Amino acid sequence: MDHLSATTSDRYRTRLFDSSRIHHLEPSAKDYRAEHEFFIDAFFKHRWYSGNHKRDGPSLLQAWNAYIHNLEDVGRDAWNDKLIKARDKFEKRTPTGARYKLHRLSREKGLPCLSWGDACPCCVNNSARAPKEAYLLTSPWWRVRISTEMYEGIDNLKSLYDRAWKTFSGGPSAAQDVPHRTAQPDPVRQPSVGSGAPKYPRTGDSRATGRDNSSDVRSRRGGSTAAQLDSAGHRESPLMEVEEEERRSPHDHVDRCVPESFFDRVTQGLRADLEHERNRRLQLADTVSKHRAEFSFAQLENERSLTSLGDDLRVARGIVDRSRDEIAALQTLVDAHHREHKALCEMLERKGVLHRKKQRTGGTA
Repeated sequence: MDHLSATTSDRYRTRLFDSSRIHHLEPSAKDYRAEHEFFIDAFFKHRWYSGNHKRDGPSLLQAWNAYIHNLEDVGRDAWNDKLIKARDKFEKRTPTGARYKLHRLSREKGLPCLSWGDACPCCVNNSARAPKEAYLLTSPWWRVRISTEMYEGIDNLKSLYDRAWKTFSGGPSAAQDVPHRTAQPDPVRQPSVGSGAPKYPRTGDSRATGRDNSSDVRSRRGGSTAAQLDSAGHRESPLMEVEEEERRSPHDHVDRCVPESFFDRVTQGLRADLEHERNRRLQLADTVSKHRAEFSFAQLENERSLTSLGDDLRVARGIVDRSRDEIAALQTLVDAHHREHKALCEMLERKGVLHRKKQRTGGTA
């Protein structure tokens, strides 16, 4: 926004409002620059979600001023709700938004990008995209990590491509028995392969006669729904489909039409996951028991150490008490000897054996 000029013509000037007017509205920003960049990012995100692609200076200035006014009038929380609604609408109704949602969800989970079809607008290159196993339900590793919201985003993106008469170039195979749903399927309503519309059977004349895609043209101009869905799920060439049908045996065709195979794969995968979780639970229980035993032994050792230290402390206190008694007895004996010595000296002085020392006065020598 800094390089935009506020002058739109020689006679008319548009004032560019500074974002300092809405300072302290974003509590998560640590400083003014981070808060300023937050509001600029929210401004351009809302324009992208709303499909407003005008890049000229006057349009950006007017949109920025209206954005500042809205933030001041309705507040930050209400405007964030508006931004979230615009993002949800953008991610649900446009292929670019659907790819952006898949990129955002996969990156939040720490997974490779799950965007289908064209190149992801958020990835630097397409080398970090998820493999085809991520969209199937046969791999336990991917089935545990991909959430229901991700599979719903995949279905939404494929339905948007089908409505636009486009095909996936980097997505999974176009097998009819591969549902793109979560690992917990609904037993009542089996998920479809394309959009959420009901699945109609293919017409037999298009494969048997090897006709061109004239039915696609009729469906675009208001043809039958069955022909429209047939052209949406149609593969590259009808002749290749005829040759593939001739190579297949009737037994393969019957197996392909049986819906129990999907539930069998899901059941086997869930059983494997259950067995893995049961073994993991047993290992955790063993680890907890081991740690509890080690803790009990350590606690017992600590109690023994505390008991031993208490005994040593009591012995030391007894020694100190006895030493004090002995010191008191010795002091009494010393006092008695001192009294006897004094009495003996006085007796000898009285008998004249010892002469008393004369005390010197201050005036005599």
